This record gives sequence, structure tokens and C-alpha cells, in this order.
Amino acid sequence: MKNIESHPGIPLVNHLKEVAKNCSRIANGNTTSFGFDKKVKADLLFICGFYHDLGKATSYFQNYLHNPDKPHNSLKNHSLPSAVFVFYVAQQYLKESGLTKDERFLLSVICFIVVRRHHGNLGNFKTELGIEHFKEDLLKQFKSIDKEAIQEIIQVGNEKLEISVDWDNFVNWFENDGFNKETRFELIEFYTLNFQKKWENSKKSEAYYLFLWMFGALLFSDKSDVILAGKFPKIEQLDLKYLTAFREDKGFNKPSTSINNLKNEAYFSVIASLENKFEASIHFYSITLPTGLGKTLTSLGAALKLKELAKLKEGKIIIAIPFTSIIDQNYEVYREVFNDPNNSLLLKHHHLAEPSYKETEDAVRDSEESQYLIETWQSSVVVTTFVQLLECLITNNKTKLLKFSALSNSVIILDEVQQIPHPLWEIIRQAFFSIAEHLNCYIILMSATQPLIFKPEEEITELVENHQHYFSFFNRTRLVNKTKESISLDEFTEVIIEYCLDNHKKDVLIILNTKKTTLETYRNIYRSFENEENEIFYLTTLITPFERKKIIDKIKSEKNGKRQIIVSTQLVEAGVDISVDTVFRALAPLDSIIQAAGRANRYDEKGEVSEVYLYKIEELEKVTGFIYGADLIKKTENVLKDFDTIEEKEYLQLIQRYFEQVKDLSVYSENNYLKSLLALNFEETGNFQLIEDTKSESIFIGLNEKAKKAWSKFIAIKEEEKIDVFEKKKAFASIKAEFYDYVININIPFQEEDIGLPLEPNYGFYYIDIEEQPKPIYNRNADFSANKEGYIFDGIEVLTF
Repeated sequence: MKNIESHPGIPLVNHLKEVAKNCSRIANGNTTSFGFDKKVKADLLFICGFYHDLGKATSYFQNYLHNPDKPHNSLKNHSLPSAVFVFYVAQQYLKESGLTKDERFLLSVICFIVVRRHHGNLGNFKTELGIEHFKEDLLKQFKSIDKEAIQEIIQVGNEKLEISVDWDNFVNWFENDGFNKETRFELIEFYTLNFQKKWENSKKSEAYYLFLWMFGALLFSDKSDVILAGKFPKIEQLDLKYLTAFREDKGFNKPSTSINNLKNEAYFSVIASLENKFEASIHFYSITLPTGLGKTLTSLGAALKLKELAKLKEGKIIIAIPFTSIIDQNYEVYREVFNDPNNSLLLKHHHLAEPSYKETEDAVRDSEESQYLIETWQSSVVVTTFVQLLECLITNNKTKLLKFSALSNSVIILDEVQQIPHPLWEIIRQAFFSIAEHLNCYIILMSATQPLIFKPEEEITELVENHQHYFSFFNRTRLVNKTKESISLDEFTEVIIEYCLDNHKKDVLIILNTKKTTLETYRNIYRSFENEENEIFYLTTLITPFERKKIIDKIKSEKNGKRQIIVSTQLVEAGVDISVDTVFRALAPLDSIIQAAGRANRYDEKGEVSEVYLYKIEELEKVTGFIYGADLIKKTENVLKDFDTIEEKEYLQLIQRYFEQVKDLSVYSENNYLKSLLALNFEETGNFQLIEDTKSESIFIGLNEKAKKAWSKFIAIKEEEKIDVFEKKKAFASIKAEFYDYVININIPFQEEDIGLPLEPNYGFYYIDIEEQPKPIYNRNADFSANKEGYIFDGIEVLTF
């Protein structure tokens, strides 16, 4: 009998068995049915896994496998012949399933498409059966396969599925037009009848997520066998005892201050509320608490309790956070809770996370395995970004979908959920309804400013009993509304200077909406307060992440008796744990304003109420509408117009009024992604991005020796001729986090082609060595003090501190 291999030295049947075994494990781990019998669901995924590479049995592929350097034609391709056979087997299997003709047809087509595209991305549903142009090649491929060898493989599948599939019968079926243009017409008829006429949105969404689940499960099962060869990490399961022990060790159960007492009360209120309100059918919960009341640990406690109540023994806790700065901050808290755990218990995943998977202190997976285990979320607790989570739910991309099956039976925490843009609320809402039902996920939305993505009380259960009580407790800040009339930026700056002169002991935070006005304001403030009694700080993305971290650390450290004045863009509003006496904020959406207020008197330590002054600045009116959306600014002004001052205890009522108006915007926003999802137009949903791309260029700043070494390593990797592009990508991953500490991104004006530097980019980055660039490239700016220098590169301002 002819020996058939899937990879050099690996029998095809061995690979198929391992992939099918992985598929079965995933299918059995998913406790929901997708609207049909669970055994049918599991068996169909087994069919996809066991036969996904059957096309490798052709003589054309085997010749390619053993002679890869010789010329080969398209007959070596294996996905399409595998998919046609899977379609046939699925139809044979489903004959006795008791399902309707439409259901059998849909499931067979899903199996076909999932296998056809397992080396690429999903295409649009209604065009995927068009294979008429491949009929002749397919028949050549099928007839080149050794009958005896392939039938022996098929027999393994027959025994598992309790059916009788014969290779000769399949080839006869195909040769006699068993899969022809009529099949495609049948698909179009099915699609028109059901997706355009009969089915409700929930049914269409069910089909979409069945596709993603089966596709993701096959991708993960296939790649796991190739990369891990069965060496899966042992995922440690956890429960509430970890957090209970941590809280007791820290003395949180015996608070000594009124605010710590309130934190403790909120924590136990949430746990008790879950015990009282939990039902297996209730999948959506919210935790609404003001800033500074320990939402990080409270939400973790809620997730651990939910795992217990919902009996999600092997389910993950997935904590999604909008900004990497908050991820790094919160991750350190979780590490402490779990006593510096290995990655099988706690994992951090974002684009700059360390690509190293540690199973013990001494056992670290190699780079390829590490990257794969991290990107597929092989851990009990995963701390990740909104981008990683949400772009996995709305996509056709095979790389993003590798982790999709990991969502089954998970508890998902969405921290700072108000950061999701309102035009995406409807599609996010549909996505979460679907994964809650079909992947048995439980979702916790956490915020001080809870958006109305889900209907309160009807669709989502609040876990903080009498949460209004916690907002009314605080009297830390007061909004002072100065937005009823506009003032110039110069007038705004004069107001701040006068305030700082009159209140020379108060720390002040100024937040503006553009880098340009922030820099201009910083300069004017600095000129006015250049003395030993003040420290003036500047924070925007025009300074490198390395320097921003240093500045934030300095702000948070001992002040040595000096007053701090901080001039920043909105980047300071999330993930920056600082507390000042007074905030001056340019007009922005109300949730951003409330976030800004959270940087004042954060721990109620100031001894008096802190003012948060809101101003409408003439030079910023147009650009603010562009940055945030003119509709959101208008809604904010509508809510604020009746107030001159607003006390903190009134913030909750204010934000609820704001989000009621934003909800109207979200419902009536034209959502092409939602339409694409419900139409199974995968190519269109593949364009979904949580954060829209901007036209920009990247500059690497050679600030210090560490930066210069990182740049040298980067160039060495790029210019190494002995390694291929994949090896280069792997090598760069090991220095990526350090490298990007010195990168800034400059937006390119709409009418320009580039940023105008008299330099050529090198592998996508302009490199600027602060010490070695010739004088015409930059001018030191005398407006900065001796230890604070600005650099201007042909009009592009780059700041170093």
C-alpha cells in the first residue's frame, strides 16, 4: 500500500487523527448546540478535522512534498479537493439526522467552506460553491489518489461516525455531476429564501457564529498539531479562594478608612448579589461604581464567582481593557493576587506583550510555541485589549480566529466599556448576544459611566445593589460649566495662569484635545512659572512611551514640596493613576469629562472639593468635532446647558441622560458591518476595525544607548540574509516591546504625501539620533529649560525630556 504523508516523515492518517481529536475536544468543551443536536455538531466538526487534508493524498501533492524545489502546478493544492470530499461525507452523515433539507444543506456547505478556506480567510457565503472551473482539475486529483490507501483512512472515519463512505462511490458521484453548478444555484436559492426573506436576525447571526466557531476550531486543531505536536500546557483551574486569601492578607476585610470601608462594602455587595440573582440563562451583568472604588478586584471576584455558579470548570476569565497602559497596570495587580503565577494561569496579550510563555520559572516554551500559546489564549486568566477581543468576534481572518474557540464557557470582563465607539454598539450588541448563547459566555460590563449597549434591567443585571448610593457618597469633585460661551486659547491660558498664581499650592491638570494646542499651552504656562516652586509637565504622544512612563512616575512620586502643573492631551484620562487639586478640561464628550474628573482628588485626600473647569475653546471647536464626533459634542452640550455647577453625586444622573441620547445615535447609525454579518458577507466583516487606521509615519528616536542598541538589533534582523521573513518576524518579536518604547507616530496632513522630513525611512521608520543629526535637521528650542529640550524636524515637533 502506498505511503501517504501530510508533512515530511509524518503519515497523513496520523495528522488527521490528531486534528480530529483536537476538534472533538473543542466540540465537547462547547456545551451549546447552535440550534441542533450536540452530537451532530461534534460529528460535523470531526468530519472537518479528520478529512481537512485528505487532498494531500493526491500524487501531485505527494510529489510536491518530497520535491519542493522542483516546479509544480496548481494540481498540488489540497484544500479544495478536501472540501469537496467533506461536503460529500457531511451529506452522507446527515441523511439520517432527522434535520430538514435546508438544515442539512446549510451544515454541509459550512463544512465545505470551513475546509476550503482553512489556509486562508473566509469568503462571502453565497459565492463559495462556485467551483465549475475546477471540475477537470479536481477529477484529475481524485483519480491520482491510491484507492486502497485512501479507503483505509476513510474506514477510520466510518467507524467513528457509524456510516459507510466508499472512495469509488465518491469519485463516481463527483464524475456524474454530484457537485455541479446546480449545487451553486441551490445555494443561491437557499440564501435568497432564508437570509433575505424568512430568517430573523438572531438566526442569521447563529449561522455566522457557527461558521466562526467551526472555522476557528479547525484552524486551532490543525495548527496545534503542527506547532505543539500534542504538548498542550496544563491549564491550572482557579476559584475565589485565591482572591479571598489575597484580600485577607492585605487586610482589605478590615478597612481603616471610610473609602476603604466603601470598597469592601462594594466588593461583598457584588458577590452577594451574584449569589442571589444568578441564573444560568442570565448572561449579562454590570458593575457600575465611581472611580477609586476598587473595580479591578471587585470584577475579578465577580468573574471567579460566576465561574463557580455557572459551573464553568474549564472556562477562562477574559479581561478586556481598552488601553495597553491600563493592561500593564492591572496585570501587576493580578500577578500579586495569584502569587506571581505561570502563564497557564495568568497571561497578558497585546501587540507589545512579551512573547514568552512560561510554564514554570525554569520552563519556557520556544519562541514559536510561546507566540502560538499566547495568541490562542492558553491560560485560565487572559488580560487583553478590546481590539484583540472584538476583532476576533467580527472578522473573517484566520489568524484572529485561531483563538475563537477559546471563548467557550468563558467569563468576559469589559473594563471601561464606555470606550467602545457608539456607532459600533449595535454590532457589538449582536456579537455578544450570539457568543453568550452559542459559546455559553457570561459578560460583565464595568464602568463608572455605563453606556446603554444593553437595556438596563431587561437585558443586563446590575450587580452593585443600590449603586446610586456609592455615587452619592462621594463629594470629591465638582464640574464647573464654562461652556455656554466660547473663549480663545489665549484667554483660556490666561485663566489658568491667573488661577495658578492665586492658588500657588494647588496641583493643576490641563487637558486639551490636540497636540498642537497642548504644546502651545505648555510653553505659555512654562514661561509663566519657571521657578523652583513649580514642576511643569507635558504629556502627549509626541514624546516617546519611554519618556511618558518616566514623566508619569515622577508625577506620582514624592513632590519635594513643589506644585505640579501638568499639560496633557486626553491620554491622561485612562490608565494614569494621578490625583490633582484642580482640572481644566477643553470641551469633550461627557464620558471623557467624567474620566478627567477622576484625575482630581481621586482618593478623597485633598480635604476639600476639587473643581473641574470645562471650557469651550474657539480654536478647538472644529477639530474637537472631528476627533470625537460632532454629534457627541452636541449631546454633551445639550446635557450640560442647564447647569452651571454639577456635584459629583449628580454625575450618575448626568451620564445616564447623556447615554440615553447617545443610544439614539447608535440605533440610527448606518452599520454596514452589522449588515455584512447578517448576510454572511465575510469579506466585508473582515474589514472591521475597532480603531480606524490613520495616515501616519513612524519615527524612531535614538534617545539613549538602550534605544540605539534596540535600533541596531532591528536593522541587523532586517538585513540578515540567512533567515526568512517568518524567522525575522520571530526575532523582532523578542525586542518589539523595547523597540516601540522609542517610537512616535506622526499623522500626515490630509493633503500631504508624507511628513516632510529630509530623511529616507529605513524599513518603515525614520531614524533620528538626537545627538548626531546635523544642525539643519533640528533646532533646539530655547523655550524649554536646560533639562527639557524640544526638537523641530522640518516643522514636526518631537519633544524629549
